Amino acid sequence: MNKRILMIINEFPPTGESGVQRPLKFVKYLSRAGYKVYVIAPKKPTKKVLDYSLLKEIPENVHIQKTISCGLTGNRTKSIRDFRYNVNRKPNIFKKIIWKLLKNINDLIFPIDKQIGWVPFAYFKAIKLIKKFKIKNVYITGFPYSAFIIGVLLKKKFHEKIFWLADYRDAWQFEPKLDENINKLRLKIIKKTESKIIRYADYFVFATDYITEKYRSEFPEIVDRSITITNGYDEDDFKKIVQFKFNKFTFLYMGKLYSFKRSPVPLLNAMKKYLEIDNNFEFNFIHIGTVAQEILDYISTQKMNFYNYLGYKSHHNAISYASGANISVIIVNNDPESKGVLTGKVFELARIGNPILALGPRNSLLENFIIENELGEYAFCEDEKEILKAIEKIINKKNNFRFSRDKISEYSRESLTKKLIECYPK
Repeated sequence: MNKRILMIINEFPPTGESGVQRPLKFVKYLSRAGYKVYVIAPKKPTKKVLDYSLLKEIPENVHIQKTISCGLTGNRTKSIRDFRYNVNRKPNIFKKIIWKLLKNINDLIFPIDKQIGWVPFAYFKAIKLIKKFKIKNVYITGFPYSAFIIGVLLKKKFHEKIFWLADYRDAWQFEPKLDENINKLRLKIIKKTESKIIRYADYFVFATDYITEKYRSEFPEIVDRSITITNGYDEDDFKKIVQFKFNKFTFLYMGKLYSFKRSPVPLLNAMKKYLEIDNNFEFNFIHIGTVAQEILDYISTQKMNFYNYLGYKSHHNAISYASGANISVIIVNNDPESKGVLTGKVFELARIGNPILALGPRNSLLENFIIENELGEYAFCEDEKEILKAIEKIINKKNNFRFSRDKISEYSRESLTKKLIECYPK
């Protein structure tokens, strides 16, 4: 067995947020399994949110090669998001025309994604490493999906000398509302690019069964060379964790909050209603992560004093906060594609063991996971009355939550990495 592997990862520590966890844990447990791991990542972090504590999780024997990149940095992408908000905050015809024009320019300049400028630098670095260390196994993860172009180019150059596995953390052309958010030309370019990825990749890993079936249905030729490897939890993350002590009953949410997706507004309205009904009960809604300005403006206008934004915390500290909360909260968007979303946070929150209040579309993968494993309450994310009932049930413990670590042991990062290893030729 060839136990050398090249891992091309755009979002890598010290870049923070949830998308970093999956490839980082693969790096960690591949190294523990005896693989010589070589990582190619950009020198400059691709997101504004940084978590330097994650660097401690990288084994010392992992060879990391940082390259320059012409992709947009975290500060620039944040500036674009802020500009969009300022344009749309008080919409008028003139501002709508400006935004539509800028959006079309963006789609023309970045038809794949804003990290495409990293592709040539990572590609030439990969060639050098493959030749120098005689590497056969190649792993590339997306987002950003432009990283998969590196795989196409490497496969054209080395042919059967390498075995390239494409790890899809999300569904790219099947992402929720993608066709609504980009112009037709960009969507056409994405589909054409992905058809090449389907042609040249040796194997495909998808984060949920829903995404796997979506791709298998659209591309039957990958049925025998694709598998689902979900996200999961790392048992190491729970060692030496000290639960944070809150001064009152606490709901806690970890992650991003927007108005156009994963909107917390129905939940916030339901929470406010609950406090109006029960004047003798108080609670905090603690938010760790990032939040759009329009959400903060809404909270301020509605005087929702129970909401407390703590900003981004290191992964270790976030788990400490979540462990000390009474209720963990998960929010998923309401659209057909999100029915197949099983957010990575659910596994860590399940491992923590506190009841989970999950909000999302009806008949979703997340709903099934919560109910089947008796992890908490689930409600339709846009129905304030339904959310209010779920809050009442979970506060008053109307249901017994029978958490069992045995039920989720198959989702440990170590077990999931073993599945990844089995995808490569012996």
